[in-house]
Amino acid sequence: MKVNTISLNSVRLNTIALNHIGEIRSGGGGSKPSPIPQWIREHIVFYYDVKKQGATNETLKESAYLQDLSGKGRRMKLNNFLFAEMSGVGGYNDNFSNWRTDSNNGVVKIESDSSIVIQSVKIEYRGALYQDGSKKATLKCNITGITEELKGKLVFRYTDAEGSKNITLENGYFEFNSSEYEGLSGWYGFTSKQPIDNCNITITQIPEYPGALVTDGVDDYGLVENLSSGVKMLFMTVNPIGNSNSFKNYYSQMRNAANQPFCVYCTPAGIAYNYSNLNGITYIDGVLNESIGCTKLWGLKHTITIVNDTVNPTNSGQPAFFSREEWRKGYYSKIAFYNSIAFDSIPTEADGFTEQELIDYVLTNIIGQ
Repeated sequence: MKVNTISLNSVRLNTIALNHIGEIRSGGGGSKPSPIPQWIREHIVFYYDVKKQGATNETLKESAYLQDLSGKGRRMKLNNFLFAEMSGVGGYNDNFSNWRTDSNNGVVKIESDSSIVIQSVKIEYRGALYQDGSKKATLKCNITGITEELKGKLVFRYTDAEGSKNITLENGYFEFNSSEYEGLSGWYGFTSKQPIDNCNITITQIPEYPGALVTDGVDDYGLVENLSSGVKMLFMTVNPIGNSNSFKNYYSQMRNAANQPFCVYCTPAGIAYNYSNLNGITYIDGVLNESIGCTKLWGLKHTITIVNDTVNPTNSGQPAFFSREEWRKGYYSKIAFYNSIAFDSIPTEADGFTEQELIDYVLTNIIGQ
């Protein structure tokens, strides 16, 4: 398979065109080229971005890696992902591959776990694509391909305590939540009021977290390859799902003890993500965090920045995302993960810019793009 490794020009790192991004104003009203792009090229350790990679569940099923867009060759190996439903790219509420088809009733092409094409309906009010009424389903879909000739014919049919009912389908948004209907029986699914010999109606589920890799909180995790020790500065953009992330890991580079730097660990009390960041500091969306707790960030997309100058090859180990397979095993988080970039150093006065200026630059010019 040809993996989309991206033109790094589009990612803006200079393998990637960092050399022409912006300037930092110097004193006295003059200006000079920013030293930040060169510093980034020298100190970047890895860079992952689900959307910029163009990752899909289909491509990741063939090659289960997030590509390292820094060019350093440190891919993230994705382990135990289903690459469907809420364990993979986008996060989908259902899996069309688990629905039933019957060639006697119609012809349905399964494009992917989240997309189907109805090509014909042979028998009216018989399921072309359907599910057992005893099973739960939540569908949020976009429908296309219903022509003027087909308007009013395609329906979503179900049977509840009051009998069989039809929802007439149109192009655009469609939603069905089985838990909202009492006494479902038989089957529910897509059919037609009359036979349709030839059509091309596409039904595509809408992802809950577009552009993100969603983890199931059960056993999904990612392992950074070709890296045996940790980083001093980590950015990662996440959206914690639900309220199931207490005492869970979003990232860890601890070697074998809880007092080693550091992991992005979600505790119900204290400053968010700083519990296991001994002698380090934490920023949320570029602002030093001195009071916000983890639970306040559940359900909110945000960028975490961890800074810890005590990290070295002796007190840190191979980085892992979403949990830790060794001594941290079982701390799997349930999050939407968008991107992450890391550095092996922290800027000092000698570099010509501050830690805060680097953070602002990365948020604006790299992961914020």
